[in-house]
Formats: sequence, C-alpha cells, structure tokens
Amino acid sequence: KRRAEPAETMAKKPRFGDPMITRNLLGPPASKSAPSQLQLTRSCAIFSIVNWMVAYPDVEGIQIKCVATLPVLLEDEAQRLTAQRVGLVEVVLRAMLRYPDCLKLHVAAFHAMVLLARPLGGREGMLFDNSNAESSTSSSPGLLARSPSPVRGGSSSLSGSNLNGINGVIVMLDSMRHFENEAELQAMACWAMVNLALVPAQKTMILSLGGIEATTNAMRRHPKDFDVQFRALFALINLVVASKIPKPLSFSNGPLGPNTEKDVLDATVNQVSRLVVIAMKNFCSRGIMLNRACLVLHNLAQSQEYLSVLLWTPQCYQMLEWCIANYPTDPVLRRSATGTLHRLQVLLSDNQSLRSRFLESIRAQDELTSIQNNAPPPVPGGQYV
Repeated sequence: KRRAEPAETMAKKPRFGDPMITRNLLGPPASKSAPSQLQLTRSCAIFSIVNWMVAYPDVEGIQIKCVATLPVLLEDEAQRLTAQRVGLVEVVLRAMLRYPDCLKLHVAAFHAMVLLARPLGGREGMLFDNSNAESSTSSSPGLLARSPSPVRGGSSSLSGSNLNGINGVIVMLDSMRHFENEAELQAMACWAMVNLALVPAQKTMILSLGGIEATTNAMRRHPKDFDVQFRALFALINLVVASKIPKPLSFSNGPLGPNTEKDVLDATVNQVSRLVVIAMKNFCSRGIMLNRACLVLHNLAQSQEYLSVLLWTPQCYQMLEWCIANYPTDPVLRRSATGTLHRLQVLLSDNQSLRSRFLESIRAQDELTSIQNNAPPPVPGGQYV
C-alpha cells in the first residue's frame, strides 16, 4: 500500500497518469492478453518515447528499446509529423553519438531515419526531380542538413560530450564508416539516403560530406549481399543526378575554392560505374536489381562527359544489351538501358578511331571471358559491329 501523505504535500507534487506505456516499453507483457509495445496508444506513444530517452540518456537498454519501437509508430504519417514537432530526430542522433559502438541501436536508428525521411504523401524511393530543386515535398528532418561542426583531422569533432550543433548527415556517415563491415547497418543506412537525397539541401550535404564514397564503400565490402547492393544502387540513382546549375558545396573545398556537385561526381564516376556493373553481374537473375542499376547508368549517361567513362567500363555495354534481351517485360529497365545504349552508339558513330578501339576492347574482353570459362573464343565481328 502507498503510504498516506499530508494533503499539503500531495497538492505540491505533480500528478502523473498511469504509466502503462512506460511499462510496455521496458519489458514484455505479463500475459498474452496484456498489450505489447506494438499496441501503444498512438496519441501519446511518441511523447512517451521521447520523454524516456531524454530522462534516461545513460541507460543503454532503455535507449535501444525506445529506438527499436519507433519504426512501427513512424509508419503512420501523422506520427512522423508529431515526432518532428517534439524533436525526436535530435534525440535519436544524440543516442547514436552517446553509444557509438552499439550496433543494435544504430541499426534501429537508421530504420527510424528511413521513415522520418519518407516523403509526405509520396511513395518510398521517389526519384529526385531537378525541376523541383528549390522546394521540398518530404517530411525529412531539417536537422539533418544543419551546418556541421568544424572537422579536425578528417573526422567529425562531434562526440558524446559535445552535442551542440548536431549535423545528422555527419552522424550517419560516421556510423557507416565505423560499422563498415556490418551488412545490415550498411543496407539500412543506404536505404535512409534514398529518401534523404530527395531534399535538395540534404542531398547537397550528403555529397559534400562523402555520401557517394560511403555508398560505394558499402558496395565494395559487401559485393554478394543483396540488400546492401540493392539499397546502395537505389541511393545512387538520386545522388548521381547533378543539378542543372552546379551548386558549390560549402563543406567540400578544393585547391581553387569550394567544390561543386559536378566535382564530386567527376571524382567518383569511374568507381560508381564499375561497381554498378559488378552488381549487375553478381545478381543478373534479379530483375529488380538490374532495374535500379540501369537507372543509375542512365542518369550518368545524361552527362556527355560521362559517356566515355561508361564506354570504357568493362562489360558495361554488354550488360546493358544483355538486360534488354533478357528482361523484355520491364518497361523501366528497357527504357533506361535503351536510352543509355543509344547515347553510347551516337558517341561511337561520330568517331571512327574511337569505334575501332572500342570494338578491339570488346573482342579482348570476350576472349578473356571465354578463356576464364574454358569456352571457344567468339567469332570476330560479332554483334557489337
């Protein structure tokens, strides 16, 4: 029984409601009939989670449990808006900084970021539109595009004891580098970037702070993981679309001043095209993977300067032809692959010397492939002529 207290003392103390949600968050239900954390009262669940994360920042178990509960709630658009109003994004980022080695918390946090960045009224993974570059149709949190703290020695100066001026992109990319060998986290982080890159300010911040490099690093370290490759390709679809007017990247400087989006793409296009083709070859039986890969190559081909890169990327031309021949019922794949091939063919038709060198390169690649597969070499002057 609760000890009786004087009426004056009771009047001074704040009154609290039944902590049902709190009990559900801290442990499993006592019986099958009791509500679980998946059946929280939606009108106050987000508020309860934020309050507990703020009240017990040093209790790792509470932080993990709260963050892991978020994805179920954030599927609801109204709950995503509530989460942003009460500052959930910053609370989650602070938890990631406070526990930099907790893989489970970081994976759950990235899952929450995926949903927080989902476009309002839109579908998952919409494509970046240059014509709408100055507006935003996403509910993604503005905190993620905040100017970062100064960087010293190539790494972020943010730490568990310095949480002022958090930049969400820095926190997320630092986590990707720290857990670079964890496929589940890499896939979830790339998934978050799919939606984050829809907002121009956040896309610029991702490019400025090494988002493409982090994505390609995930592809390079996990070449046979379907989720990593698929989400990374999905993220690159938006990241490799350069703005019509090159934008300076305030936090990426070159010898002549601030870099632009084009400078970043120029430095990474060779690696991106090579890794895309490797993913296409490793998952040639998965049409959805080839669909995304062809979209990445199509977006790169929109720049005349990158056509030569695609032309000389080993097996790129052949894989585009193979996709068209083997996936005739996928209209998006066929449209993007056909458009890329047409641009490459126009480039070859205008330069006799380039065409001759390209055909010789194709024959050499086919002969090497035949030798590796212990098959007879192809007949000279084949389909590529």
